[in-house]
Amino acid sequence: MSGPTLPPRFEAGPIEARWQAAWAEAGVAHPRDRPGASMFSIVLPPPNVTGVLHLGHMLGDTVSDTVVRAHRMRGDATLWVPGLDHAGLATQVEVRRRLQKQGVRLEELPREEAIHQVELWTKEHEARILEQTRAGGFSLDWDRYRYTLDPGSVRATREAFVRLYHAGLIYRGERMVNWDPRLRTAVSDLEVVHAEEEGELVYVRYPWADGAPGGMEVATVRPETIFGDVAVAVHPGDERYRAAVGRAVRVPLTDRTAPVIADPLVDPAFGAGALKVTPRHDPIDREIGLRHPELAPAVEIFDAGARLTGAGVPPDFHGLDRAAARQRAVERLGEAGLLVRREPHRHSVGRSERSDEVIEPRMSTQWFVRMGPLAAPVVAAVKAGEIRIHPDRWLPTFYRWMDGLQDWCISRQVFWGHPIPVDHCRQCGHLEVTLAPGPRCSQCGSHDLAADPDVLDTWFTSWLWPFAILGWPEPTADLDRYYPTRLLVTGRDIMFFWVARMMMAGYQFTGRPPFSDVYFTGTVRDERGRKMSKHLGNSPDPLDLIRERGADALRFSLVFPTPTDEDGPFGRAALDGGRNFLTKLWNLVRFALPHAGPGDASPPVPELPADAALEHRWILARYRRTAEEVDAAIAAFAPTRAATALHGFLWHDVADRYVEFSKEALSGRLGEPAQRHARATLRFVLERSLRLLHPIVPHVTEELWHALPHPDGLLATAPWPSPTEAPADPEAEVAMEPVLETIRLLRNVRAEEAVPADATPRAWLRAANPEVARVLAAEHGAIVRLAKLSSLALLPPGSDPPPGAGSRVAPFGECFLELPGRVAGPSAALERERERLAQLLTKTQARLADVGFRARAPPEVVAEAESKERELRERIRRIDEHMSGTASPGAAA
Repeated sequence: MSGPTLPPRFEAGPIEARWQAAWAEAGVAHPRDRPGASMFSIVLPPPNVTGVLHLGHMLGDTVSDTVVRAHRMRGDATLWVPGLDHAGLATQVEVRRRLQKQGVRLEELPREEAIHQVELWTKEHEARILEQTRAGGFSLDWDRYRYTLDPGSVRATREAFVRLYHAGLIYRGERMVNWDPRLRTAVSDLEVVHAEEEGELVYVRYPWADGAPGGMEVATVRPETIFGDVAVAVHPGDERYRAAVGRAVRVPLTDRTAPVIADPLVDPAFGAGALKVTPRHDPIDREIGLRHPELAPAVEIFDAGARLTGAGVPPDFHGLDRAAARQRAVERLGEAGLLVRREPHRHSVGRSERSDEVIEPRMSTQWFVRMGPLAAPVVAAVKAGEIRIHPDRWLPTFYRWMDGLQDWCISRQVFWGHPIPVDHCRQCGHLEVTLAPGPRCSQCGSHDLAADPDVLDTWFTSWLWPFAILGWPEPTADLDRYYPTRLLVTGRDIMFFWVARMMMAGYQFTGRPPFSDVYFTGTVRDERGRKMSKHLGNSPDPLDLIRERGADALRFSLVFPTPTDEDGPFGRAALDGGRNFLTKLWNLVRFALPHAGPGDASPPVPELPADAALEHRWILARYRRTAEEVDAAIAAFAPTRAATALHGFLWHDVADRYVEFSKEALSGRLGEPAQRHARATLRFVLERSLRLLHPIVPHVTEELWHALPHPDGLLATAPWPSPTEAPADPEAEVAMEPVLETIRLLRNVRAEEAVPADATPRAWLRAANPEVARVLAAEHGAIVRLAKLSSLALLPPGSDPPPGAGSRVAPFGECFLELPGRVAGPSAALERERERLAQLLTKTQARLADVGFRARAPPEVVAEAESKERELRERIRRIDEHMSGTASPGAAA
């Protein structure tokens, strides 16, 4: 799979297929336990089988794979476990929609056929998800693949439920839940999406029960719930209604009466200041009802589909849905002379994330987990740093949610999922909650047992994921070796659905954290800043992008340039940028191949003499700094930092600068020792850079590494390079700065003054100090060659600049370029340079004036901005002096 040449064109498809097969055959993703080796394990957030992967999944998987591959190359026993989530309610909703389009109602199918339809959906989407994941080149251990409905998950889920129940942490009771009338099931608070919607505030008069004129004026957005009213409440401090408290009103459209009560939960500023109390269909009303036991028992007025029903509902309202009942109630109130007025009203409405149906607060008997006792150790662990959240700006959000935690409703009235592991004895009412249910009731001996009809919330299985996939509750070798895991990479949108709950489960069932670090990725948006969605048509299938541009191009464009922990745009430009970088890398290695020479070992650090060319010393020092930055970035779970460092180093330092500087030496025109030094340096820098880049773009780096001299084996398992291999050489880095800046400025003058490409004008330099002069004199030949000059001279201090020359000012001094036919005087190019610098100065000053920037940015970033401001001021000052003819010859810039 290696060879001395590379095709002129980079074609990702064949390369990626070949190396994915090679990695699989070699078992690269299987952890290699070496004596004394440290462990690094991570779990894949199991994608829901509701659909296929989107770019958010690919972003998280790319971040994970970058860290995983780096640890594997460091020799750690590295394990990354894949899996799939059955996504109970959500999957059933998708199957329901598909069948609905075919004219079939899922609810009318026999149970066996309904389950069969869901299983068909699961198989179809699982195949697509696995295809997408494998195409991304992610180094997952597929031999350990898990599914949240596989036998191991069934065992773990039942174990968790039984343990929590007997510990008093799971209970069954009637509570107010979020009821989805379309799906006819309870959903959790986290599955309710709240948004402002236009509605109507209806003012209703509740007549006095004693027949006195007037009554209580009540404002409501839900007149259809009048039939469930048990009181009218006012605030105890509201003087308007002090005399009304204790009196009774007649409930409109019914033959019942209800008392007027005082309760501090009433907002006196809302509507007319009086609240109708419907305890079974509003959480505030429920709380008021509990505090006033003297009230009549609340009655249910809705069925499971949110249609009016019950003895207290007039016959002509029976069977009406909420919208129709609301309209009829308004009409009847008007006819009865009890409708005071109607006003437009914008208010928050909760809708089910699964069906988009308006949620009905409803009293229902459900199963719940007591969250308070489970949350306490998690909060303590995060505060103590036992679990670290990245980026830490999400800590306040995490603590705020944990502080306001409510008990978790874990039962769902659907058929797809883990059954509640409870049998109800019809004879004595006992609940049998055991790991292995028997044929009879343990209390009364009756055989008349009925299985609980509900299933568990999907998240009840998912919160066990980090240890269940390693074999818990059995004491497996994997559980002993790889738990706790090291890292979790996921989206912040499931911080509470999943991440916090996994922390609770980890401490409750294993006594240890499920992971030590959590990294929240940002949201991938389109180029207009919109969240990607099927509805908007702006969410491409990652598999299509991989087929078009390649997995590596997609991976790189997801981590660069937008930081992976921030929301950012993704589109054609980002993908093209990733592809362009890989093409640049490909061409760079193709250029280097003739100079690489034969060999079957990793190139050693070049042995350079003390008087070696500056460019060799400089590129080795730059490599060391880049390797140090990549190491720091991987340790901080910051792949964008690593990608930025490698992009700048390979594209600019190596390809644009070092290669250009060393071409003559590489060709042999400067003699054999110079050629040997240049080839050894280029070979070392490229080979080690491919190792550093491999975790981000594994396919192309594996291909290029095998084209260069290399040891046996795969790059995927080659040792991670140490930055200290290369010498630190700050002197070379400092010395190269004026050389590179001189070439850049002279090229700029050529471009802005339209100097013909084949022209070789003269140039002059006036150095800021003797040390700069020494360096520029030593690099005279390189500057002449790379700036395409006929000659280059250093001006002594005090000398005048050449008349009519185009000039530039830089921190190291000034440079002048001969412009034939140009008259003396300030050039338009110099004026443009001043304008450019002035714009940069304005932006830098605005940034420094931003209080938020100074508060959030690290001290070194603020210091860098302050230094940049000083430098820009000085450069503008020197240009002004030069243009006015008052410059001090040889003055430092």
